[in-house]
Amino acid sequence: MDLPECGRVMSISSIPLEESVSLTSRVRNIRVTGRLTHHNCVKRQATLSDPQSNSSVCIDTTLVEPLEGTVGSLFQAIGELEPSKNGPVIKASIMRCVDGLDLPMYNRALEIQQQYLQSRIS
Repeated sequence: MDLPECGRVMSISSIPLEESVSLTSRVRNIRVTGRLTHHNCVKRQATLSDPQSNSSVCIDTTLVEPLEGTVGSLFQAIGELEPSKNGPVIKASIMRCVDGLDLPMYNRALEIQQQYLQSRIS
């Protein structure tokens, strides 16, 4: 049995905004962290926002309802990036509350990790 991919870590602001399938096909499984600013359990939609860049992304919560947590909490979503007419949507397979996470420190650790991985490739 194959396990699902862990998701490429991305910031919400770095998600491609174009509807082009070629852009989103390069990055299928992603993991993003942000504040839950909107949740509609009837429509099975949520919005995660990055407090540092004021960007946001729509999350399809069909597979993770009922979503435990409140608006304003810090969440991490792992799922498939899919194009739509209103911009990219993440179809979440995992969505967890990560309140208490030091977001600036987390982002800095990710930057250092990416620099290290790039140095190994070069």
